[in-house]
Amino acid sequence: MIRIVTDSTCDLPEEALATHRIAVVPVNLQFGQESFEEGITLQREEFYQKVDALNAIPQTSQPSPGQFAAVYDAVRREPGVDAIISVHLTSRLSGTYDSAVLAAAQMPAGPPIVPFDSHSGSMGLGFMALEAAKMAEAGAAVAAIISRLEEVRRRMAIYFSLQDLRYARMSGRVGAVQALLVSLLDIKPMLTVVEGELKLARRVRSRRQAIPIIVDALTAVVGDRPSRVAVVHAQAPDVALEIKEVLARQTNPIEILVRDLSIGIAVHFGPGAVGVVGYNP
Repeated sequence: MIRIVTDSTCDLPEEALATHRIAVVPVNLQFGQESFEEGITLQREEFYQKVDALNAIPQTSQPSPGQFAAVYDAVRREPGVDAIISVHLTSRLSGTYDSAVLAAAQMPAGPPIVPFDSHSGSMGLGFMALEAAKMAEAGAAVAAIISRLEEVRRRMAIYFSLQDLRYARMSGRVGAVQALLVSLLDIKPMLTVVEGELKLARRVRSRRQAIPIIVDALTAVVGDRPSRVAVVHAQAPDVALEIKEVLARQTNPIEILVRDLSIGIAVHFGPGAVGVVGYNP
């Protein structure tokens, strides 16, 4: 039996993680001297409350090799485990994958551990972890699962629109002056992920323009072929549901998931951020 490990930026529903027995390694967050593990000692609502109260966002850091080793060891001890595939947030934006590689190399002899760089995040990563888990349940070999993940990675499309640049400014993603100018002009950056790197796709003058543009961008990729699609958001459920309705009309979805962004991603994008993620299976 092959087991799948991922990290807390995957945005998968708890029921999917439990059903497919996907183990999760938490991203670390630190408010001043207080340290937290995403989804374990810090939940989303607490996170936003702390940011508002302190007017500061936490520093994020990848799970340590020790945290990975603890999860790997626990999974290896389960009866019938032959191998672990560990699927993680893009190495171009985080050291999470590197920590997984280091931990895997340091583990004592036992079932092999194969780290995989998703070149993605949020539900892009989530979809890959889910595909890997379903293939493992069907009896696929490690090589077949990795080959499939490489194919899905090439097909994955991700587009985001940011509403509040305060978080991006505090996290260092944009400078204070640039953030102020963009806010005054009501410009909404549209971001995409290209080969694991976050890129500015275009600047849009208003939120009203931004939403159809990210939807059309995803539609142009998946077309009218069957697709798996997700809408992700940071404290913008109404906008996310509107986007879901449009995607249901414009695309040919096998499923459309609506998910809250993980703290590890929302800490950089800020409240009001919305994104669309999808690929053709």
